[in-house]
Amino acid sequence: MLHKFFIICFLFTLLSGCNDDDIPPISLEDFEQEVINVAGTQAIDCGKVDINESSLAVNTCISDSYILNTPFYSFYMVEGVDSTVAYAVTMDVNGVVLYWSYDSFDGGQISSRVCEDPSATSELTGAHTDVFNCTE
Repeated sequence: MLHKFFIICFLFTLLSGCNDDDIPPISLEDFEQEVINVAGTQAIDCGKVDINESSLAVNTCISDSYILNTPFYSFYMVEGVDSTVAYAVTMDVNGVVLYWSYDSFDGGQISSRVCEDPSATSELTGAHTDVFNCTE
């Protein structure tokens, strides 16, 4: 009888180790906080573009901040098919411009990439990636 008890305990332990519920999902708020943290405490909040809203004010803030060499961050909400999708743009105190993306699908994923040798454009009404030319 004791032998069966140990086998059941072993199987329970083995199966509970396969449970992914212990890993909390990455929320939109987690994404926003990560972006803000990387931009730094001196960064200007250039705002958020909600779905189907104009990006002019946010993109103007980004462009102006870049020209003045002032750190910034901004967010862009886009319509996802079956998840929450958002983008962000940051510049830190060292002048590093990053493009960010977030997708809540499958527990949430955050990624970022550097905009190499950024230069400001005059496109202020388009997407978040239209504000800078990158040499990637």
